[in-house]
Amino acid sequence: MTQAIIRTAVDDIDSRQDRRAQLIEATMEGIRQFGISKTTVAKVATLAGLSPGIVNFYFKSKEQLLLETLKSIASEYESAVADALDRARGAEESLLAIIDVNLDEKILNPRTASVWYAFWGESQARADYLRIFGQREAAMQERVYSLFEALSESTERTSINARAVARAFDALIDSFWEDCMADPQGFDRGLSRETCVAYLNSVFPDRFAHDQSTVSDLPSSSKRRGSEDASVDGMLTTWTYRNSEFFDVEMDTLLKRQWMLVGHISEIANCGDYLTFDVAGERALVIRDKNGKLQAFHNVCQHRGSRVVEGERGNCPRSIVCPFHGWTYNLDGSLKNIPAANTFPGIDKKKHGLVALELEEWQGFVFVRFKSGGVSLAEQLKPVEHLVAPYRMAELQPRSKRYRKEYAYNWKIIHDVDNEGYHVPMAHPSLQQLYGKSYKDLEVDGVVYSTGIVDDQPARLWSVSNYKKILPRFDHLPDEHQRLWLYVGVFPNMVFAIYPDSVEFYMTLPLSVDRTAMIGASYVLTDERREVRVTRYLNDRINMLTDKEDRNLCKWLQEGVRSSVFPINMLSELEHGVLGFHRRIKERIPVARLADEPAPGTLKQVNDLMLDG
Repeated sequence: MTQAIIRTAVDDIDSRQDRRAQLIEATMEGIRQFGISKTTVAKVATLAGLSPGIVNFYFKSKEQLLLETLKSIASEYESAVADALDRARGAEESLLAIIDVNLDEKILNPRTASVWYAFWGESQARADYLRIFGQREAAMQERVYSLFEALSESTERTSINARAVARAFDALIDSFWEDCMADPQGFDRGLSRETCVAYLNSVFPDRFAHDQSTVSDLPSSSKRRGSEDASVDGMLTTWTYRNSEFFDVEMDTLLKRQWMLVGHISEIANCGDYLTFDVAGERALVIRDKNGKLQAFHNVCQHRGSRVVEGERGNCPRSIVCPFHGWTYNLDGSLKNIPAANTFPGIDKKKHGLVALELEEWQGFVFVRFKSGGVSLAEQLKPVEHLVAPYRMAELQPRSKRYRKEYAYNWKIIHDVDNEGYHVPMAHPSLQQLYGKSYKDLEVDGVVYSTGIVDDQPARLWSVSNYKKILPRFDHLPDEHQRLWLYVGVFPNMVFAIYPDSVEFYMTLPLSVDRTAMIGASYVLTDERREVRVTRYLNDRINMLTDKEDRNLCKWLQEGVRSSVFPINMLSELEHGVLGFHRRIKERIPVARLADEPAPGTLKQVNDLMLDG
């Protein structure tokens, strides 16, 4: 019995210590993201996944929590240095040990560096810093000085000022803490150690070997070269392509709150014609009612949640009948009939119609939005209306059935490839031979588009050569559009590909963090000329080659984002479209600006806190 009581008491102590450590870790993360003054008990609780009451149980105030966090870091640092110096023999090994401790990922990381400099940088906290760590820091400086003094006494160079050399050494170490805080992913621990050793050897030639490093054994992720800009303007870091919590936020913020294309008005021309569309766990139904008006609803029966219609498209002649229990809705979404209605006492049919969605038509194409808010589609795409107006897109007719393909990579990778033409000369021989150097990636008022002019130069590929020769004139197009290939992006996940002979769309539908569906279809104006039919066939062949080439590029990028040395911000000026795409994501999902992913289970809360400022 006594042993059981002791074990229970010990477990309780361990649990309390673990919880305090958890809160201190959350406080470090809060200071890193928000600074000392904006780190609150509520934010710490959110980051730790706990309630503010639990924080107050372990720490009486925010001030105590902050001080305990600094004390924890100072204690761990002091202990690590003491252990390393105890094992070192002589001044040379001792200085190398100090370097290795200061570059150890457990000691020096973005969180610890942020806390260190936050206390030193904010005037109200500086006194606490000096009180807690001032004497320890002074003692450490004296110990470093004594090591340099010992080295200077053993050398023939009488001009060495040991105290000046020691202060410069301290400043060099401090600079690496600053680098780690400012650019965590770009910070190179191995290179930093080499710099320290080079400094020591410049003062005491050949006294310090270059191969006595413990940093070389650090994980590769700690030794990455390059720069990762976590601001709004930099590229997304690789964790945003791998993190399932981030994927969930993308679905809610981007896919549900932005306009999604359902189809073309020609596909729902008659009363009762409908199209369906699924994305991010949502199901949409667009149907033409008895008055000829398009209606959009969640494809969810308000009885038990079944789909009210099946399939990608179809027709409901008079009403919409749920296939589960037969609840019937009018084409305007109102509830018409409930089987065995007397078993639902007091039900008000007016309150249980299909749930409406925002719907908007643009140039004959129909879009829905699952969550309200933000600009209208017309406002969003107004900057490119003049470009697409000549194509009479509202008069288009379907040329092909909608296709759907699935790929084993993150949805953003498809658009990372799609948003720049720098790769065209190397990766797409057919497109390079089609429009060569005329290709341009452009942006106007937030809408991205690309253009290429089909030239008259000889082409080696049969499809390209014959497309150039056969492409006829189209009476509805002005001269500058006769040989123009135009791509218009609709953020976040679709593109209109507009050619003289046809119009296509393709759109990504994210399925999971590493799996994506792509859908698309082709539309044309009625034109039975033989040369037009041949041109469209050749267009298909060119795009089929391009698609195959892009799939390889996406596969390689998906492999790359799993690598510890994936380059960030290594972009040509011709790749500005990638930065634009990433900037738009960061503007809507601020947690994407962080170089390091938040702790598991906290990403949404961190993002919400960053949205609140």
